[in-house]
Amino acid sequence: METQWEEQMKLRFTFLGLFLLIVVSITGCVQQAGSGFLRREFLEYKSVAILRFERDDSGQVSQAFASNFHKRFPQISVLAGRVFLDNFREEEFNPNQLDDETRLKIGRKIGAQALITGSVYSPNISSWFLQMKIIDTETGKMMGRSTVEINSLMATDINEATRLAVEKLSLQ
Repeated sequence: METQWEEQMKLRFTFLGLFLLIVVSITGCVQQAGSGFLRREFLEYKSVAILRFERDDSGQVSQAFASNFHKRFPQISVLAGRVFLDNFREEEFNPNQLDDETRLKIGRKIGAQALITGSVYSPNISSWFLQMKIIDTETGKMMGRSTVEINSLMATDINEATRLAVEKLSLQ
């Protein structure tokens, strides 16, 4: 038979455990899954254009990705956001389904050797996915790809998700 003191301690530890679980769920951002690759020859590129990611209406994810990408690859010039959009304002195209003619036209017009496209989606309130790919503008060859899943109750840790996506670009 438990004493009253033992019962109170069990109750306190139960509440403490629940409290910690709630705090970790709300503030924690945990990578559940992630994968990626990057071809070695990509490191010889001089410039890339980062297109606004699909379902990134505010452009925050694309810009955070561009910033983290530039930190990891400072030798590569990154054209992102406004520079790209200003050059192609009059044209309509789907960044995730670029045909050969559009890809070549973009590459030549802005001087990018590769295009980086991506998408953001949230299957539920507690997680979201970030997928990106790097495509050579001349050949259409996939130079790299990265996918990460972030668990977060609010799903707002954009910088962490983009940092992980860049980190997952491991050399082949």
